[in-house]
Amino acid sequence: MLEAEDGASALDLLDKTHVDLVILDLMMHGMSGIDVLAELQARSSDVPVVVVSGNSGIDIAVEAMKHGAIDYIVKPFDVDAISLVVQRVLKEQQQEQALNVLRETEARGFDSIIGQSPALNRALDLARKAMRVDSTVLITGESGTGKDLLARCIHSGGTRASESFIPVSCCAIPQHLVESELFGYEKGAFTGAIEKHIGKVKVADKGILFLDEIGEMPFDAQSKLLRVLQEEHFYPVGSTKMIEVDVRFICATNRDLKTQVEKGKFREDLYYRINVLPIEMPPLRQRREDIAMLVDFFIHKHAQRINANVKRFNPDVLASLASYEWPGNVRELENIVERLLVHHCDATEITTRHLDDIIPAAEKSAQMGLAEFEGLPMDDAVARLERHLILRALKRANNVQSCAAELLGTTRRILKYKMDQLNIETQEQDREISPPLIKSLWKVDVFPYSPVIARNDSMRLPEAPAPGIHLQ
Repeated sequence: MLEAEDGASALDLLDKTHVDLVILDLMMHGMSGIDVLAELQARSSDVPVVVVSGNSGIDIAVEAMKHGAIDYIVKPFDVDAISLVVQRVLKEQQQEQALNVLRETEARGFDSIIGQSPALNRALDLARKAMRVDSTVLITGESGTGKDLLARCIHSGGTRASESFIPVSCCAIPQHLVESELFGYEKGAFTGAIEKHIGKVKVADKGILFLDEIGEMPFDAQSKLLRVLQEEHFYPVGSTKMIEVDVRFICATNRDLKTQVEKGKFREDLYYRINVLPIEMPPLRQRREDIAMLVDFFIHKHAQRINANVKRFNPDVLASLASYEWPGNVRELENIVERLLVHHCDATEITTRHLDDIIPAAEKSAQMGLAEFEGLPMDDAVARLERHLILRALKRANNVQSCAAELLGTTRRILKYKMDQLNIETQEQDREISPPLIKSLWKVDVFPYSPVIARNDSMRLPEAPAPGIHLQ
């Protein structure tokens, strides 16, 4: 809980910190409580405010309400009474936020997920099937791919669309508080438990509980979650009273849970319990054809808000964006588009000269070496590229084929087959192809119809992230 000695200090604190509720005394030195309310209104603040005052007159209460106060308490007051008011206001605020998200998502449905690539369509087809049933869903994918957005779409068109959607970020809650946040606790259950707390599982009763980054959940809390999934009841911390719930779970993670299970960091029985309907959100590098649509969407989303004149991105800019690896995926792309709009708000078109401070020269030069492959038949060009990748992997792996296969994202049997096909011996050396050229060929799919490239899309050497473009 945060405290401010006067109205000005409170406003300064609210500028720097997110809070869920403000309890405001109307009688203060300097700015009055009404002045603070008026300033919050002017800032379009949506934080709920409960005012307290020693004046029991109706007029002052009405004036406070007109300036945005959500409730009014007369001093002296009972601590339990104000606690009940705070709990009620926070619950109403949470319900209102859930309804706003539901209305926004329902209005757009799957249209809120931009793209038409085959990889994305496969994920959306599975999500539409998940909407028709009530089974547990596990959404996997890298950070920034839109797992939370897909979960909301499943909720908006599913059997529980009229009920609440409660999101919980497992990595945002301190590990020692995960269990109490999910399942609640009784007053006096532990030091600091000064009042009863209702957990997120109970709040989501009849609706959907979205457990984002479930791979970060502590091992002890996993066993209790498993019991809820299996038996649909739980016990709050410090309570012997069983609470029954009817909750649909949608889980998401950017981790490989199978690997986590093998390492003993994730329960195997819980993994199989949540992995009923698996959906994988593809990374942006596997749906490059969607980048132009996403850029157009982000321009319309941000240009008016930041008063930018930008209407479009030049085709050369789109080509440069399509050649980037996007480790931060769609979230990073939105960040880059917004940054370009802010830096060059007076331009009507973003051109390649605007990218100098955004995309490093190494990334842009990756497209410069395609001439080395001009005039080669498609099969010869693909074989040349595969040959170099295999030789480079073998060199890094000290000619250990199993390690080289792992670097290439394939199996030793497939690697040996390709080596025999390309007449590669482990000691053989080959002319170096510049790394930017390799990255360019792989990114922009110079040979889009090659069955080898299509089958072995992940068959590339892992490299350090390129400098210059990072989510901020």
